[in-house]
Amino acid sequence: MTKPTAFDTALDALRRYIVSHGLAPGDALPPVATLAATFGVSQATLREALRAWEAAGILQIRHGVGAFLQRYNWAPMLRNLSISALFEPDQGRQMRDLRHILESGLLARAVERLTNADVDALAALARAMSAGEGGRAAEFRFHALLAQAAGNPPVEELLRLAWLVEQQAEEGAPFDPAERAAVHHEIAQALRGRDAEAAREALERYFAMLARRGAVAA
Repeated sequence: MTKPTAFDTALDALRRYIVSHGLAPGDALPPVATLAATFGVSQATLREALRAWEAAGILQIRHGVGAFLQRYNWAPMLRNLSISALFEPDQGRQMRDLRHILESGLLARAVERLTNADVDALAALARAMSAGEGGRAAEFRFHALLAQAAGNPPVEELLRLAWLVEQQAEEGAPFDPAERAAVHHEIAQALRGRDAEAAREALERYFAMLARRGAVAA
């Protein structure tokens, strides 16, 4: 087994320190010198570990003040995915597949949780999708509202990230506003009738449409 590096030791010690002390978002970590001495690593190594956690969206470092835990920030992940999409041509399809899997799993919960007002909003967004380019914003809001039915913020964020990266990767691909509006209208109507199977079938047609668009873009 490979011996852990001082950097790995610092990362693991940080994790265990946070758990054992019951720290939460907003709490400050002790000074670098104190933590380095506690963990038995150099201050340079400890700073490297803190910067790694900041880059991952776990910490916020306020220069001259200290390091603070924060609620997970998804921005670094989005930034990394957006950059990798520039040289990974298949990433648009991968993000579409991720959306497909997650949204299919959400439908049953959406049938149970969406209110009549939510379904009215979905129907209005479906109508807005026939408005050319402006319809893409409505499409995003439609699926964001579906994601809210999960009652799980990380799932909502994952779907948002997948959508944004997919759109970047397939920018310029042709699409039919009327077809897009029609399939979303079918999803909304199925949800209004609390028909999970009909909603699933309409969602499958939606992702089949996206796959055809992605194939043209490739």
